[in-house]
Amino acid sequence: MKRIFLLLFAVIVFTDLKAQQDPHYSHFMFNQAGYNPAYCGIEGVINATLLYRNQWLGLEGAPKTMMLTADMPVTVLGRASGVGVTMESDNIGFEKNFTAKLGYAYHIQAGTGIFSIGLSAGLFNKAIEGDWQFPDEMEAIFQGKTRKMIFDMGAGLFYSVGGLSLGLSSSHLTEPVLDFSQDGQTYLARHYYFTGKYNISLSNSLFDLTPALILMSDGNNLQFDINLNVLYNKKAWGGVTYRNGDAITLLGGLMVMGDFKVGAAYEIGLSKLRTTNSGSFELMLGYGFMPEKSKPAQKVRSVRFL
Repeated sequence: MKRIFLLLFAVIVFTDLKAQQDPHYSHFMFNQAGYNPAYCGIEGVINATLLYRNQWLGLEGAPKTMMLTADMPVTVLGRASGVGVTMESDNIGFEKNFTAKLGYAYHIQAGTGIFSIGLSAGLFNKAIEGDWQFPDEMEAIFQGKTRKMIFDMGAGLFYSVGGLSLGLSSSHLTEPVLDFSQDGQTYLARHYYFTGKYNISLSNSLFDLTPALILMSDGNNLQFDINLNVLYNKKAWGGVTYRNGDAITLLGGLMVMGDFKVGAAYEIGLSKLRTTNSGSFELMLGYGFMPEKSKPAQKVRSVRFL
């Protein structure tokens, strides 16, 4: 069964078909800069988030993904803006993908809210490394190792007012092609994301509700996550997420030393694949702090010239 899984993976990758869906994370509500460059700097703080995801525990060749994002507010030519960087490693079977990109967001004051327009650009590298084993009657798709690096772009819009935030973004705008010559080719299908989040303050000031939603589509398939987290005393949270036809996720985390947060998530599969694994695990580490604003120089009269 495990060899069949890897064989199917190889056939999908090295035919002229759309690439797999972008990696998805249970902690999407804490890492919106990874989906939307327009989010960069919109919180007005310096943020750094590290995610590690181990999917389908116990299944050989299952995805293992890591993403690091960092963003901060800046002023460019007198305009409120934000910048960010994203690095992602996504390994599945013999395939190793790596992405590095920079993001820029232009912020516009819209009434009491902020509207943001963002762009991202960077490099995507796909490498196939492994000891391929095929049945004797089947020819190998390619021999040895191969890799390909291409330029990639993304764009997004984001709006935040009060406790409400909405985002719309797209990755792989130009749908770049990965051509492996005689071994075949594939390309990065354009993906679309819609995110929404709302903070609800309860009568008991110790508790807040934060429902969140993400819609994901490659133009053919639609997937969504609906999440509800309960925040206690602004320091600890717990919640549950439903992903249509795929999984139910339990999440929890807490703030440590004020600015440092730690979170974990465990997914319980709902699809037929659940019989082949023990669920999925994800860890989140985050740090956010307010940048120090330089104070204007002050004139001080010397005591010698009073």
